[in-house]
Amino acid sequence: MATRPEDHRSTAPLIDATRDDAGTFVPAAPLLDALEATRVDGAPRTIRLGEETERQVEISVCRAADGSVMLGFRHLEDMDDSDALRRLTREMAAETNIATLLEILCDAAASQCSANGAGVLKAIANEGELVAAIGPLATARGQRFALPGSLAREVLRTRDVVAVDDFTNSSRPLMKVVPDIRVGPMLLAPLMAHEVMLGVIAVTRDQHQPVFSRREMHRLRAIADYAALALWKSELLEHAQAADRAKSRFLATVSHELRTPLTALSGYEELLVDQVIGPLSESQLDVLERMRSVTQHLASLIEEVLAFSSLDEGRETLRPTDFLAADIVRATAAVVEPLARTKGLGFSYQVPEGAIRMTSDIDKVRQILVNLAGNAVKFTDRGEVRLEVERRDDDVCFTVRDTGMGIAKRDLDRLFKPFTQLDTGLTRRHGGTGLGLYISRGLAELLGGRIEVDSVLGKGSAFRLLLPAD
Repeated sequence: MATRPEDHRSTAPLIDATRDDAGTFVPAAPLLDALEATRVDGAPRTIRLGEETERQVEISVCRAADGSVMLGFRHLEDMDDSDALRRLTREMAAETNIATLLEILCDAAASQCSANGAGVLKAIANEGELVAAIGPLATARGQRFALPGSLAREVLRTRDVVAVDDFTNSSRPLMKVVPDIRVGPMLLAPLMAHEVMLGVIAVTRDQHQPVFSRREMHRLRAIADYAALALWKSELLEHAQAADRAKSRFLATVSHELRTPLTALSGYEELLVDQVIGPLSESQLDVLERMRSVTQHLASLIEEVLAFSSLDEGRETLRPTDFLAADIVRATAAVVEPLARTKGLGFSYQVPEGAIRMTSDIDKVRQILVNLAGNAVKFTDRGEVRLEVERRDDDVCFTVRDTGMGIAKRDLDRLFKPFTQLDTGLTRRHGGTGLGLYISRGLAELLGGRIEVDSVLGKGSAFRLLLPAD
């Protein structure tokens, strides 16, 4: 029959003591010695009593301000419980994978409750499932059973600890599914966080073993309370990661679907511009040029989203080749210089006299530099943008400098977050997806490098791409 624990107080003596013939209390010898020593010199002392008793006690002896001697008591078993819970909390806080967390929880519960087995059960509709288990319950892992009449249902209903003396002979629903389980005493506690029932933790002993004590009941409840918070955090994290993956898949699918008709549109546009179908007037050609500009911009946005999805899902691959750093600088300048000229900005680049040869993925290096230099042009209203390259020990350093608006220190942390631009809201003046810097940093790390930023608000910024030469 299942039972529930009630509040209790231990009646075990704190210290071994006797009374003399007159009935006066006589403390144990170690305590008496400590009292006398503190009375003489005033120095505090700590002694441990009751080594042979069920509950050991640590006693502090010190002198109060009025000269009297004061005692402080601490049960060593209580201290051990607190230390174990702190260790369990740290261990579970460092882990985010739910399957690993459940294994840690089962091991800790069995150890702290002097059990030889443990398991975690979850309710799914009107069924229960053993999702993690060690010891005798391990053979039932993954098995589902009817919740009505089960100990798990009783825990879920009462939200309290439940115990049974002989589980194998209790005719519970799990025994009907896995009749080979041989378990004697079983103790179960709810895994509940923020008033949400996450499951049930159970510990077991072999048949004919002693039943779980009231102290072990309270200990399992404390372990369950600590563990439930860690499980709650991990489930939230898993839901967020699943939503993030779904978002990436959605973006990739939509981008692919958009790129197909856009490619066809660009092809028809080229046919018209080349006047293959027939001659066009100057005004018509001007309209087509504007269309080409718009379709190219849309294509670049789609490519950014595809690059983001590819990075996010780890599908980017490297194709390293040998090339000169000066060549990649000139290739970047060929793309960015017209953009700067359109805005009335100066654009220049500098390469060293000696050749800097490097081995990397040339397309990805060009993509990063075009992103950085293009951003510099976008956020600079007057002045110039400059691109430089130099050798630094084993690295090649590309630097993009601008005389733009600059970036406040408080904004640097979110500068490389996806879909983020610092001029957000209704006052946003610059277009784009907010993915350029995020993609650039991801590609730089993929190439074994990094991006550094120096910026002064109102004076300009310098973005440095450092890549290994080989």
